[in-house]
Amino acid sequence: MGCGGSKSAEDPASAPSSAPKAEKNAESMSTAAATSGTAEGLQSDDPEVLRRALSSAWSRGQHGPEVTAAESRLRASLKLPADWDLKVFCAGRRLEGGLGGRKASTVVAFHPQPPAVVKAMQSVLDGTYRKVYTRDRRGAPIPDRFVVKEVHRVLNDQAEYEARREGVREACASKKAELPDGSHTVNHLSQSGGLSALPPLDPVVNEHWLFHGTTAEAAKGIAENDFRLDMSGSNAGTLYGKGIYLAENATKSDEYGEGPKGPASTGEEAEMGFEAPRPPPGPPPPLVRESYILVCRSTLGRVNYNDEQRPDPDRLQKSCLSGDYDSVLGDRLKLNRTFREIIVYNDDHVYPEYIVKYERIFFHERFAAVYKAMLDRSIAGRFKGPTKEETEVLQSMWQVYSMPNKGKISKSQLLDLLLAIYQPPDNEDEDLDATFKEWERKGNGKIDWDDFLAEVTQRVNDKISCSGPERFADIYRGMLARSRGGKFNGPDVGERAVLRMVWYQYCQNQRNIDKQQLLLLLKAINQPPANEHSDLDETFKEIDTKNDGVIDLDEFMEEITQRVKDGIPA
Repeated sequence: MGCGGSKSAEDPASAPSSAPKAEKNAESMSTAAATSGTAEGLQSDDPEVLRRALSSAWSRGQHGPEVTAAESRLRASLKLPADWDLKVFCAGRRLEGGLGGRKASTVVAFHPQPPAVVKAMQSVLDGTYRKVYTRDRRGAPIPDRFVVKEVHRVLNDQAEYEARREGVREACASKKAELPDGSHTVNHLSQSGGLSALPPLDPVVNEHWLFHGTTAEAAKGIAENDFRLDMSGSNAGTLYGKGIYLAENATKSDEYGEGPKGPASTGEEAEMGFEAPRPPPGPPPPLVRESYILVCRSTLGRVNYNDEQRPDPDRLQKSCLSGDYDSVLGDRLKLNRTFREIIVYNDDHVYPEYIVKYERIFFHERFAAVYKAMLDRSIAGRFKGPTKEETEVLQSMWQVYSMPNKGKISKSQLLDLLLAIYQPPDNEDEDLDATFKEWERKGNGKIDWDDFLAEVTQRVNDKISCSGPERFADIYRGMLARSRGGKFNGPDVGERAVLRMVWYQYCQNQRNIDKQQLLLLLKAINQPPANEHSDLDETFKEIDTKNDGVIDLDEFMEEITQRVKDGIPA
């Protein structure tokens, strides 16, 4: 046959009438082979072959006695919990052994949870919330609520956890193991009815649901490869030794979630585990709203209670690894009125059962938004008090914000509220005392809900501004007047506080601003450059004294102070 006019047998156009038939035959043969392979796999004693065969069978809609029997054999072989969704598990990813803290090969899958579980998680995050600042937060603000967005259950081989749990069961046979006063997590879930939505716990081994705050990346890594004791302390220190640190309060675990932290404490404060009542001075880290928390099934066994200010980490660690205990309870709640911490020193004592994605809600932002909406109505002559919805929002926020003082707020909390709407007193000492007395109408030393709502309503009626740019301009003019009278020595405490809030409004809670944000700041005091292109570049370079291409808070403060000294009008 001549080559010039011939066509390859692989060319679809060479046999248009027979191609569909050939493809259909090939598909039938492939399906038959797959079905045959699946049938053999469903009879296998190898759990991995059995898992793959089940996944293949379900993907083709295959059911029947042989599939049901294979399901039962796989559950029994791997000792999988009866409430696991086997289809989700079988569709999971195979992981080889020897990674992280996990010794054996395994399969991992992430199962989205139903509304009942999401509701239980929201309940336990709300119920264990305490607005308490500790040094581990390192300057980051404390959210006022955590709103659950997603919950995934981790389906991973629990063989190592179960084996360790059985070992603890034997050790606890002669004496009941318990956590003093129980855990806040389980206590709340029991009282709220949420415990029934989660898998049962084993009280004989002192099993509890506990939190471990982390990032998205770390949560996935722990779920797949277990906790890593060699990484212990990388995020928060090792006050009680190198172990896995667990919490019974969501607020404590949130300290180690997503978002940058300020500088860690050093010296004696860090050594003693000192917990500061308020954040350190200086600009706070940027707000990060989305974070993650692991809800872990934790076998605590025999608990070594410790209430020492300076615990001996080596002694505590040895008491669990080679002594008569299985875990340590560090009672910082008793010592410093902060939180209790639970530590285990064997990664097989903890199973990361759920990954919870949540959003941080900050009171001052929501308060400022509601205040502005009411102020806009007041300026338009349409304000008749907070609407029902505004009252409900303010009251729900107030309940959480005032929780540490049993429904009332202190002076420092009042200052935070005033800063949120750019209305702080001129002086954070004497003037704050006077402002506090104005708000506190009952003479009991605390501001309650009625005091708060009455004062906010009055401020709205008086049309007191909550605008950052307006407050910036007011403060600039006030400093300028002092400068002209020869009494200006730089911004006072109250002015610096407002300028800092204005700064973070403009830079959107970042650490520095760009040229366009600088232009907005200069326009707020009617000092924009003559030309918004070439002149703005020059102005930016003058203010950027560190020559790093951005302007930070210190450079901003220096520039404003200099402009006031130079008498540049607003």
